[in-house]
Amino acid sequence: METKGHNLEKQQILFTDSSSMHKNQSQDEHVVMCNNLFDKRFEIVNDESYSMPEPAMMFKDSLWAIDELQQIKSELNNVKNCLNSYDIDKWQLHTRLRNSAKNVITRLKTCFQPELLTQAWCKFYEILSSFPLIPARYIHHNDNYFKSVHLCEAPGAFVTSLNHWLKTNVPDIKWDWLAMTLNPYYEGNSASVMVDDDRFIRHTLEHWYFGEDNTGNLMNLKNLNELTKLLELHCDIFLVTADGSIDCTDVPAEQESVLIHLHFCETVAALHLLAAGGSFVLKIFTIFECNTVCLLYLLSCCFSHVSVIKPATSKEGNSETYVVCMNFKGPTFISSYLDKLKEHYEYGPKRAIFSKHDIPRIFVEKVIECSEFFKSQQCLVIANNIITFNFDNPKMLQDVRQIQCMVADKYIRNCNIKKLEAGQIVGNATIFGGTINQYRKSLQGSYNDRCEKQHLSPLDQIESFYNDFNKIEIHISSDQVIKYKFTEFPEELQIRFGKVFYRIGTSKFCNKIALKIKNGVDDILIKMNFKIQFPSIENIEKLKAEILCIPRHEVLIFKYTDIYDSHRIIIEIYDTLQKLDIGTTLVLVGYSLLTHLSIELLYLISCAFNSLVITICDVGLKIMLYHYNYNPKVLKFLNEINAASSEARKQEKAILKIISPSIFYEGCYLCYSAEYLNYWIIKRYFHHVLDTLKKS
Repeated sequence: METKGHNLEKQQILFTDSSSMHKNQSQDEHVVMCNNLFDKRFEIVNDESYSMPEPAMMFKDSLWAIDELQQIKSELNNVKNCLNSYDIDKWQLHTRLRNSAKNVITRLKTCFQPELLTQAWCKFYEILSSFPLIPARYIHHNDNYFKSVHLCEAPGAFVTSLNHWLKTNVPDIKWDWLAMTLNPYYEGNSASVMVDDDRFIRHTLEHWYFGEDNTGNLMNLKNLNELTKLLELHCDIFLVTADGSIDCTDVPAEQESVLIHLHFCETVAALHLLAAGGSFVLKIFTIFECNTVCLLYLLSCCFSHVSVIKPATSKEGNSETYVVCMNFKGPTFISSYLDKLKEHYEYGPKRAIFSKHDIPRIFVEKVIECSEFFKSQQCLVIANNIITFNFDNPKMLQDVRQIQCMVADKYIRNCNIKKLEAGQIVGNATIFGGTINQYRKSLQGSYNDRCEKQHLSPLDQIESFYNDFNKIEIHISSDQVIKYKFTEFPEELQIRFGKVFYRIGTSKFCNKIALKIKNGVDDILIKMNFKIQFPSIENIEKLKAEILCIPRHEVLIFKYTDIYDSHRIIIEIYDTLQKLDIGTTLVLVGYSLLTHLSIELLYLISCAFNSLVITICDVGLKIMLYHYNYNPKVLKFLNEINAASSEARKQEKAILKIISPSIFYEGCYLCYSAEYLNYWIIKRYFHHVLDTLKKS
């Protein structure tokens, strides 16, 4: 999103007069600002009757545009363009400190200790407290049984928020739930779409569904079909939520277009699942493009009440809003349209869902008014944040702090929050924050910086990546030797199949930025048609010679740069242990610690050795398994895993996991240090890549 240099100054002038932040605010002004924050909502449908064309008339026209909406989009992007030169980390820190709802989480944590308290928890609790989403009349006729389904739900905060609301407002309801989200144990998913925090998921695993292919990808039609089959056996579903998103930092002007396929799938899934009278909550961003307007019209035809709301606890400067739909007209109303919608499910609608003339002008005018309302609010916040980023003073900060206190007070008062009693949480522990793999800094620089990097030569791009990589903070030095002695051992295996993948897109055991940078370097090498092997043959042969000259030592060689193959890893480990003599030390070279399978396998076989010692060296890691002890249970498990791998290969699937998450995370301390070890592997890989390229 390029912009001329004078735009920033122009926007500052434009908003200076209207910004009350530049004045010494009175208490009354604080109250008005606080109240306005809780009043960002727009009603689209209130018992109006809209009708859809026949299914055969859908998806006929090319994508169309509404001039007024495109003008609003242009105005918003002009303001957002002013941020192009700002370092994203510094900007996010600034906006976080000035966020009017900044104190809400702190107050809730101190006074109420909700389970899995996050910003998403706060937003959904606010929506639940603002709309009659739980259709009491229908639930009462259903023997007080209430089932909800939560799409794109990781890490699970909508579930814990709903539980808190139900337990403190309608405790007599018998509630059950199912959630679907991208599988945190499937490393083939791209990091840009993943929320891999599984702290809540792993101890409520029976409530989570990851689809026919175990990816958790809702946009796969087979996964939708299996989800609907699974839920057909259950009671009526009266609430569906969809909180999905995708990282759009590299295409900020086209966030809506990037997300339309996901929003389409979430909407179609909800229309398949809901019972008559049910409610649907869908996260969207802007409503500028043809098919977002069409989706909103589809929902307006299917529900009696539709509103768009930006909760007070949603970040003020972004475009995030929620479409709240109530009183679904029922499966009989929509059934004749479902097959038509599913025809475009897998690849997303490439044509307009409805013809422009099939949407009443009065509805379009409402959408224009709604878009203008939220755009104006967002532009005002961005402009004020720009002004205060460049010029701030203690009085302005004092005003912000007063508003933050007032917002927290009003949130608790409006939502009438009460503390849960003992035993009323969903999981087995109240989770506040912090994960195995959580980094605040993005190290992305500004949008303009990222655009400029695209024009560098391949070698300069790699060196730029390396400079970014070196900014990542690490707390284990490269000369540290890490020793493990595992005492916990699984009683049984929990082998999980899934869709085959050949590239690791995400890992719970590696800094997200480090893995993203590493994959970025690999992409450049592919474009250069340059194949690099790491560890190098020279270093492998040198280390192999050193190891094999020591009595009773065996070495098993892998390569970090090979395509990922779960079956090969299993076969190599299985074959090696079958012929290993008691007392032998096994050395693994080039063994990746990026996937659940690889770490779980290492954890499992280490129980057949006296100890496990990991050293960082030129080949990445040298993993020493000292003194093999014949362990029939380990060998039995390896037989089961090898047999399962053979069966998975016949089905063209991969092995994703072999040990239950609860047992794995409790017994295997390696998973908590793997992120640091992977950092050093990637750093060694960088050195090797740069040396090889410069020599060639």
